[in-house]
Amino acid sequence: MRSYLVLTPPNDPRSGPKRDFQSTLVLRDGFSWLALLFPWIWLFWHRLWVAGIVVLLVQIGSGVLMQVPGFWTAGLLLGFATSLLTALEGRHYRSEALIRRGWTLETVIAATDLRTAEEIYFSRLPQPQQQPMPVSAEWAKQAKPPAAGWQAPHMGLFEHGGR
Repeated sequence: MRSYLVLTPPNDPRSGPKRDFQSTLVLRDGFSWLALLFPWIWLFWHRLWVAGIVVLLVQIGSGVLMQVPGFWTAGLLLGFATSLLTALEGRHYRSEALIRRGWTLETVIAATDLRTAEEIYFSRLPQPQQQPMPVSAEWAKQAKPPAAGWQAPHMGLFEHGGR
């Protein structure tokens, strides 16, 4: 089971959580393979600009450190440690950045996959109230129902309705 964070956007003009997927963000919490392989690209992709720049500079520094004689291992370990830290904590940092921007953490859900987490969250929301059908206008009640079949003169090759 994985944990999923459910976040709702700030200043939503419609009050309360929505039953659609457009305004609610469900994020998986945990390790990210893409963040391990491409840490600063992953951070930039998720609009975590400051962290992305810091990780990029540390990765460049680790590459320069690997070129210095006797520090190859230290440079390699620094680059790997930065990637590993981004992979382990990147999703948490993303959720915290969204919360700082005004998003609201609604709940944390344990589920096997994203679809199940969404189903669990949206099934717990209150059902919308059923609105009664509008009363038809008086002129609509008085109108005669249209006669069945074609009512105009023939326009094609075939007669319709036996005419």
